Amino acid sequence: MARVKGPLMSMEASGKVGNAIVFSIWKGGPYVRKWLIPKNAMSDAQAIIRVVQGGVGAACGKVKVTSGYEGQLITLNRIPSGQSKQSFLVQYIRNHYCKLAADYTSILAAYNAHAHKSDFESSALAIGLIDFNVTYGSAVSFPAGLGLYLLAITAIALGFTGSPYETAIASWTSTEISALVDDIAAA
Repeated sequence: MARVKGPLMSMEASGKVGNAIVFSIWKGGPYVRKWLIPKNAMSDAQAIIRVVQGGVGAACGKVKVTSGYEGQLITLNRIPSGQSKQSFLVQYIRNHYCKLAADYTSILAAYNAHAHKSDFESSALAIGLIDFNVTYGSAVSFPAGLGLYLLAITAIALGFTGSPYETAIASWTSTEISALVDDIAAA
């Protein structure tokens, strides 16, 4: 049922009239649109987007404000004005490595094939990261270690200097992974 204040279409109205039109306000101005049947957003593709957002967000949240990792972001002037460190990292990782479901599948395959995947996993668990998943669709999961792996390849792509970032990701061992974990911790 629509709620109207004042004469119809001259003041404001909100709500649905039958299954035909919807009255609402957007950016302070009233508008009317056709009513659309809501879609089920619980598809497999949407599950992947949600699991990536949750997993990447949790990993990026482990980068402390006074850490060496954040220091390199600032020194290299990578964080745009008005954007937080975490927001920048999540957006960068999503746009470069996990934008589509197929991208996530590819980066997950690269991570799963890494010779020291178990070291990424154990280091992630040690700092409090856990597997992130959604239970609908085909039950997609974001492994805890994948977050550290993505932080590592992001640092390399952004041009971080020093150890461990000057080592190709395929050559990372527990030594480089431990250095990454130390670098994201508060100084």
